[in-house]
Amino acid sequence: MFQRLHARSVNIATLVIIAGSFIWAYVAHVKPTDSQVWAWLLSIGICLSLFATLFNYWRLLKITEAPTSTIAAAAQGYIELYGTASTTQPFKSPYQGIPCVWYRAWVYANCFNEDGKRETQLLEYTESDQTFQLTDDSGSCQVNPKGGEIIYAEKRTSFKNDHRYVEEFLPSNKPLYLLGYLDTRHSFGLEETIKRDTGKLLSTWKSNPVKMLMRFDLNRDGKVDMREWELARAEARREVEKQHLLKASHGAFTIAKPAGGKLFLISALSPQILRNRYQYWSLAHLFLLIIMLMAFATLT
Repeated sequence: MFQRLHARSVNIATLVIIAGSFIWAYVAHVKPTDSQVWAWLLSIGICLSLFATLFNYWRLLKITEAPTSTIAAAAQGYIELYGTASTTQPFKSPYQGIPCVWYRAWVYANCFNEDGKRETQLLEYTESDQTFQLTDDSGSCQVNPKGGEIIYAEKRTSFKNDHRYVEEFLPSNKPLYLLGYLDTRHSFGLEETIKRDTGKLLSTWKSNPVKMLMRFDLNRDGKVDMREWELARAEARREVEKQHLLKASHGAFTIAKPAGGKLFLISALSPQILRNRYQYWSLAHLFLLIIMLMAFATLT
């Protein structure tokens, strides 16, 4: 349950609901002697504070328990890594063109509803799922951000033609912290993987018939016969095997979302700062919880 919620949303929502409840009580002139109303308000506050305390402490434990490792020395499993994020090909946010490794973006339009009132409407939402590289002093690995909780990303907002463009992104060539599952198993080199990749490569070649004929139509009769097709298949397999050998020599490891609902966290903050923040929020909500428990005790 905890891994599906965002820490910032939980902390802010808890404080807003608790503060809003007591402000409502003040505005509504709820008397100190009206113990039933105060008991309800305090009960709500206690439940929310207890949940927020456990939520932040659970995350603190997950970050503390996960073994810290360099990429080269990492063993397969649930670990935390800290390095520099980058992409092999130029990659930019869609509207402001900021170099990044990941983004999500919203487009809002200011319009008028049927009653003539001005309102904001969401026109488009996009989120990248392209893999990127994480590099430290020992080596590098691939990161698949799909399903990850991205926190403390940078945010930019721009306005154009009565539209608002909002982008959250992780800048390229900046430090990044990851808590997830590192897969060091190599599927490349296996016969079934080679056959699968060979078929994909042949399909790519067939999608360009002109280039296919120029390369494999040896007798220039305008078609690829069975013998020429077998030559094409053999050539595709050789290229695939060469690619697999290259991947094996570079240790193509991937960190991705763990199975079993474990936390998959990608943060622009360092692990130490992240631990400090979760510790701070755990203590803050615990302190608020104790105060409300003491207040509740005076009513009984």
